[in-house]
Order: sequence, then C-alpha cells, then structure tokens
Amino acid sequence: MAIPRKYLVDDSTPGFYHCISRCVRRAYLCGDDPISGHNCDHRKAWLEKRMLELASIFSVELYAYAIMDNHYHLVLYLDPLAPLNWSDGEIAEKWLLTYPGRLDVSGFELQRELKKQAIMADKKKLQKYRQRLGSLSWFMSRLNEPLAKTSNAEDFVSGRFWESRYTSVALLDESAVLSCMAYVDLNPIRAGIVQELQTALYTSIRKRLDDLPLKPELLAQPILSMAGSVEGRAVNIKLQDYVELVEWAGKSIVHPNKAKMPAHINTLLSAMNLQPDNWLTQVQNFNKGSPHSIGCLAKLQDKAVALKKKWIKGLSASRKLYIQV
Repeated sequence: MAIPRKYLVDDSTPGFYHCISRCVRRAYLCGDDPISGHNCDHRKAWLEKRMLELASIFSVELYAYAIMDNHYHLVLYLDPLAPLNWSDGEIAEKWLLTYPGRLDVSGFELQRELKKQAIMADKKKLQKYRQRLGSLSWFMSRLNEPLAKTSNAEDFVSGRFWESRYTSVALLDESAVLSCMAYVDLNPIRAGIVQELQTALYTSIRKRLDDLPLKPELLAQPILSMAGSVEGRAVNIKLQDYVELVEWAGKSIVHPNKAKMPAHINTLLSAMNLQPDNWLTQVQNFNKGSPHSIGCLAKLQDKAVALKKKWIKGLSASRKLYIQV
C-alpha cells in the first residue's frame, strides 16, 4: 500500500530528498521528439534556470540535478521551518517571485510594490505563504506547472503533461545523499547518451566542472549547494573527492571492469560506511524498487517505527550498500 506523502516528507524537520518528475506517455520534456520530429531542448534550459531560481526563493538547497529527455532528477535539502525566521517583507517578495508575470516588467514597479504591501498587511496570507515557502510540494508545483502549460501550448495539445505527482525519496544520512548525488549526476552516462561528465549537458556535475576554472578553491571545500536560501548546509566531502568518485564511476560504466577504483576512493567510501565492492552496482540501481527512504539499516528501522510499520522498502538494498557493523 502506498504511504501518503505527508508521512514521507516531514513538515517540521529539515532533511534531504531525491525528487523525480516524469512526462506522461510519449510526451517529451526536451530533446528530439521521435513522433513529431520537433526539438525541445530549450525546455531543458528553462527548467535548469527555473529550478536554480526557485531554490533561492523557497527554503531549499539544491545539490544535484539531471534533466533527461522525458524526466528529471533533483537532490535537495529542505528546511520547512526556515521561513518562520524570514521577515514579512521577505515573505511577500519571495511569494511574488514564485509567480513572475506582468508586474515584473519595467513600468509596473508601482503596481508591484502596492501588491507587495497588500500581502504584508494581510496576516492570514503571510502565515499561509510562510508555510508554502517551506513546502516541498509547493516547490515542485511551481517548477512543474509553468513548464507543463508552456509545453502544451507549444505542442498545441491539452491535458496532463506530467505522468503523476512527483516522486520523493527521503535520504536519511550523508552516505545516502552522496550516493544519490552520484546516481543523479551519472544519469546521462548510465542512459548511454554521453561517455564523459564534461559532455553531460544540463546536469549539476557539468555545471560544477564549468565553474571550477573561475573558482578552483572550491575543490578543497566541502560540497556546497548549487543554489538555495538556507544557510550553513554542506555535504561533508571535498568537491575534489566527489568529482574523482563520479569520474571513476562514469568510466567504469562505459568500460566495465577496466577502470580500477583508486585507493583513496576505496578509503573514502569505507569511511562513509559504504561497501566499496558493491557501491557502483548499488548506485546504478539506486531507485530500483521505488523505496520511500534510503539510509543505513538503523535509520530505516527508525523510519519504519515512525511510520508505524513492521518493515520498510529498501532494507535488502541497504544491506548491500552499507558496511554492516
């Protein structure tokens, strides 16, 4: 039986999530539509731009993404309580930014300011908008709905564009976050679209690599988010180690059994309680079985207790991914 999302996404505790949205039937988010012959790559650029913008509006930190032809992946950190510390002015401004439109055009500055003041004067609206700006569902809605409407208009069709509501998977510890980020960044290679990370367009790893010539100091720092409005978050692994990890994984996928795992990568995975010998196989099947949560056995067992379940999906995969102590 499916578990309601309100039990899977904790609205009072910060946490990491892996989110996936997939197009309905043969609809194409981007790329070359094999039926119509139309190229829809511009939608990919729009989606990347908008997800980075929304991460700076909602109480979200975006860590990884991959935009494929008919679906996309996100790894993000959500702090549902952060908007409680934002001023009324910040709430009103952020809410207006979630619905960009005519008032954002030059010449409508006065009308926009009047609307902002009206929001700030309405305490009920402010309370409602604070809750929504800390909601994963509202973040995904403001990302998916405009693209669906624009794409349907371009294709001269109506009806559903997305297959269903987005899928969300809770990442219960830092090792799950690291593995999920690698799974997402490796999507174009696993799909056989590219053979190198540098050519994987519209992925977070490509953007990180493109930024390095201007900011080489980032390599020695923990992995920072791509964009966001929640301060103080970082994945506690150096960016250089992460880049080397996914580069090795990509080569191993393209040339099986030919790319030997470097010793320091083996040590890194072991230090994070991950099984080096099984890690790549498990990452390639990271979302297999549609788990609700991913983490070590102890974390999954705690999650099952919180959900009042005797067991939870993903236990067998966890035993293969993590070192059992």
